Amino acid sequence: MRLTASAIPVLVSVLAAGIAVGGCAAATATAGAASASSAASPTASAASASFYGPPGPDPACAAARKAEQALQARQGKDQSSESAIDQDFTNFASALNAAAQREKHPAAASAMTALANDYTALVESQSGAAPLPSMSAMQSDGTAFDRACP
Repeated sequence: MRLTASAIPVLVSVLAAGIAVGGCAAATATAGAASASSAASPTASAASASFYGPPGPDPACAAARKAEQALQARQGKDQSSESAIDQDFTNFASALNAAAQREKHPAAASAMTALANDYTALVESQSGAAPLPSMSAMQSDGTAFDRACP
């Protein structure tokens, strides 16, 4: 099934909004919880930090989030060109797959791979090489990615 040119901008907007909302909600919740725990017990935070230190960012998740930000930045610029959008989606899927290869946590690697497969199928559906992925599956995979890489 081939999407019409008028359907592409709508699909891009829906996907971009889903990515933006999911990522921001997770980041806000994490930041809120961290500041609440610090405010509740500043001495305990300082003591535990001296023994363990704050956890460093997961390098694979950081790379995946960077790719997500690049995709979001390109959305407005490429909205009128189907081939540019397809290239943006392909680049995002490639970056997710590369991050999944380096990911140490199986759940995060699986979430990255599933989302990458969704975007690859979306691009391939333009030529009829693959069926159009379901929006609910893409949203579910995006949510899993947000949970695995907050």
